[in-house]
Amino acid sequence: MIIKIVFGDDFIEYISCSTKVGRKINCIQEDFLKWIYDEEKNTEYWAVENGKRIHPKYDANAFVEWLNNVRFKRGIAKAKLIVSPQLKVKKILYY
Repeated sequence: MIIKIVFGDDFIEYISCSTKVGRKINCIQEDFLKWIYDEEKNTEYWAVENGKRIHPKYDANAFVEWLNNVRFKRGIAKAKLIVSPQLKVKKILYY
């Protein structure tokens, strides 16, 4: 399933994932946001200023990494970032 992720007017990315994941993507998005804002669990995707973390800094690649390595680390079907989708977009996420 192709999912369009909109980070703002000029920043749109696409991911491909299994239909099973795609159907639950809105609930999964909530879990991702909890993880991305948790400074103890998420150490990689934070903007740092003067040696201190100030806010999460992420893109669709962070979402794909989280899906593959945190949420569904034991699953076979993995999500991936795609440049130009060949299939129709089925869902849209807004950040």
